[in-house]
Amino acid sequence: MGFPKILRLIVLLLTFAAQIALCADEPVDATPSAPTNEVKLPDASPAEPDKKTTEPNIPETVVPPAPDAVKPAAEAPPPKPPAHIALLLPLKSATFGRAAEAVKEGFMAASKLAGVTNVLPIEVYDSEDNTQNLLPTYSRILAENASIIVGPMTRNEVTAIARGGLVIVPTLALNLPDADVAVPPQLYSLNLSQEAEARQIAHIAFNKGLRRAATVVSESILSKRIQAAFAAEWLKLGATTTLEYVFNPDSKKLSEFRNAVKAQLVDVVFIAADPNVARKIRPYVRANLTLFATSQVLRSKNDTANNMELRGLEFVDMPWLIKPDHPAVMVYPPSKKSLNAELQRFYALGIDAFRIAHLLLHTDMPPHEPLDGVTGRITLVGNYLFSRELLQANFDQTGAVKAFSP
Repeated sequence: MGFPKILRLIVLLLTFAAQIALCADEPVDATPSAPTNEVKLPDASPAEPDKKTTEPNIPETVVPPAPDAVKPAAEAPPPKPPAHIALLLPLKSATFGRAAEAVKEGFMAASKLAGVTNVLPIEVYDSEDNTQNLLPTYSRILAENASIIVGPMTRNEVTAIARGGLVIVPTLALNLPDADVAVPPQLYSLNLSQEAEARQIAHIAFNKGLRRAATVVSESILSKRIQAAFAAEWLKLGATTTLEYVFNPDSKKLSEFRNAVKAQLVDVVFIAADPNVARKIRPYVRANLTLFATSQVLRSKNDTANNMELRGLEFVDMPWLIKPDHPAVMVYPPSKKSLNAELQRFYALGIDAFRIAHLLLHTDMPPHEPLDGVTGRITLVGNYLFSRELLQANFDQTGAVKAFSP
């Protein structure tokens, strides 16, 4: 067989194979081709419905928040601190710290005597002798549920409290605010005011029939305040201050003072100064002339040598120092420390401060009945001031202190 024949045979075979493959791809219709009434069925895959009209109203599924997102229930407020008595004193003050400690000791001694069943707990706070920190401290005391506050103790501190607008519980200050400050309700004062003593002396002298006074004043601010208080009360009573002598230790000046007292027919001399000044003045005042001073002239009852230089001088002071057999004094224990006369007065102030605070706590109204205190006979004057009437005393010829009734 020649090559052309073989080539034609291969082409025929390829053509035949291609026709067989084409016939296999065409579908074979087994249905007769007779005409029928054709019914068009819906497509098995319907068209996308109109969302506005055919979307079903399926309720929205609420998914709870994660546990961390759940808001916690409100916490109960912390329990209120127990009610207590607050003692607010300048315990760390370089100037007033020792006096504050004496007040604290007397206050605690009186509370122990009252018995734990009758007394609220006592919490002690330091006022720091700092008016800038005082009001925040006072606010903290209120927040800690104090039923009554005793203190503060200095004039500047009491003035700050009076102006602060925070007084909502009874507060027994241990000094007076400045004279131009309005005292808010529930702010009371029990104090060791030397000015009050000067006013009492003016009444004592006037009741003795004395009318013409000479006053002796030193350069200290306290001395000037004492002299001014006496002079104002003396004038109010209808008496006259004929001589005001600013103390000068020079003997020539003291002699001039003595001559002026004689020339102006002075019948009483009031010394608004400490015992050092009083001892220097005493020799220049004739023995038959009445001589008065406040309690600051008594530094110690036992210092008879110095006290003898003041013989005949009259003064006022608290029962705690000059009348040991006084009924109130006999009830309370003395200080466990060795205190001079000035600090003894602050110890006694602490005792009476506790007694008045106890009364304020247990009565609806402030006590208007006089209290026989260790610092004097205490009476509420007006709405806030607890006034003290002191005992009268003098130095006898031996320098001993003699208390006596008017």
